[in-house]
Amino acid sequence: MNLLKEFETRDVLAPLKDTHEIDLVSQEVRPTFNLAAYINRSATLQEMVRLGVDISKWEKRKGISSYILKLDLECDMKQHLMFLRDQGVKPEDLGRWLTINPLIFREKIEDLDARINYLKAVKFTSDEIARLISRNPHWLLFSTVRIDNRLGFFQRSCDLSRDEVRVVAVKEPRLITHNLHHIKRTSIAVTEEMGFDKNEMKSLMLSTPKLWIAHGPSLLRKFDYLHNEMGLSHSVLVKFPKILQSREFRIKQRHQYLKTLGRAQYDPQKPNYVSPASLVEGSDLKFCSDIAKSTVHDYNLFLKTL
Repeated sequence: MNLLKEFETRDVLAPLKDTHEIDLVSQEVRPTFNLAAYINRSATLQEMVRLGVDISKWEKRKGISSYILKLDLECDMKQHLMFLRDQGVKPEDLGRWLTINPLIFREKIEDLDARINYLKAVKFTSDEIARLISRNPHWLLFSTVRIDNRLGFFQRSCDLSRDEVRVVAVKEPRLITHNLHHIKRTSIAVTEEMGFDKNEMKSLMLSTPKLWIAHGPSLLRKFDYLHNEMGLSHSVLVKFPKILQSREFRIKQRHQYLKTLGRAQYDPQKPNYVSPASLVEGSDLKFCSDIAKSTVHDYNLFLKTL
């Protein structure tokens, strides 16, 4: 009985003191779980699969399987599912959402309500809140204090107004809860290694906040190619920021093809100007006919020489 009482108050993800305790959770369950084997016996798992949850992803995360098997659909999960629905998570997104964040069931409903009320208090609209939560399932695991500190960090470090912080958060919901060390390292790379000034960094943050969660070395390589090989200035890159988050190989292929044709001219003050955006936008057919003034056949032949 004492052991059962301890289960009621223990952190559900805390390691078990005695591996035999797990027999109290679910008959025949062992430390290595195959959740699929329990679907026929678990209404909870059946409902999760019906919602589109990829339970194989749960099996790869330590402690999740044993945690889920202890939950009762009606008592432990129904309110949370209704809460997510009420906050704008679409039914077709719920499976993906729960696959990423099954720990939502650990959170008290009153705490979740407080986090939503905080977002409303700092002027996020209902549609914006729905986007934040739907696109970033981890958002609701952050307390109001942590989210407030995160929003304040971006406001101070990038010299953003409160309205601009909301714009950034809504544009890239994963940014605010991302690893802060990575965010700080990217900001240093943008200003010190790439050479953008503070105003240019702010413009990049507002237009393309996804850059701050990109793979750092890849971003630096891309900038080096665009700036030093293609000759695109900082101001041009700020004007066409999406080129910095596009696939590196596509930029190189199209630039090198234009170069062989003598059409790699990105200065708007000179004849035959080519917009840098054309290197990452549109199909190959459109690129060849409108920009390269060539054919897809010739372009494909060129790619085979690379």
